[in-house]
Amino acid sequence: MQIQQLKDRLKSVVKIIGAPIDELRKRLMTLEISLSILLILTPAVLIWLDGSTRSSISNYAYSSKSEWFVFLITLAASMFIYNGTAWKTKWYNIILGITLAGIVLTPHLEFEIIHLIFATLFFAGSIFVMIYFSSKKQRLVKIICGIVLLIGIAGFYVFEWYSLFWAEWIGMLPICIHFIGESIGKID
Repeated sequence: MQIQQLKDRLKSVVKIIGAPIDELRKRLMTLEISLSILLILTPAVLIWLDGSTRSSISNYAYSSKSEWFVFLITLAASMFIYNGTAWKTKWYNIILGITLAGIVLTPHLEFEIIHLIFATLFFAGSIFVMIYFSSKKQRLVKIICGIVLLIGIAGFYVFEWYSLFWAEWIGMLPICIHFIGESIGKID
């Protein structure tokens, strides 16, 4: 009888302790989703602040509102790094966050090669992560996301359909949508 009472009491204590943790997880999920949406909107915010569409997202580092470029991309980098440290199984997001920070720290006109390496690592790494760390059930969807990203980038580098700015923005969409899907538990 006393063992059962002890078990019941222990269950109630775990339930009491677990409630704030569940609430914290919900808040963190909301934060991740909000930051992902902000990352999707970053190019639009930069256009609005600068009053023009530049040749690339990174070119906003040379605008009169360059601090906003630095702030928004650093915020995105922080989101990836936080996600990688908070959910210890997503260590790869730390690397992706560092590549985004590298993009900010190496303005493309002064550090062209290093900047391009960081950008390539971010986009290629995002494709790899989406596909490699997915379940077989969801792999086709992730491959399609990767193809959309590659078509977006190829639209500039191969076909010259539009500027690098638009290629980067198109490339960011599947990454952000994937991040949101992971945050709400709809995709792995």
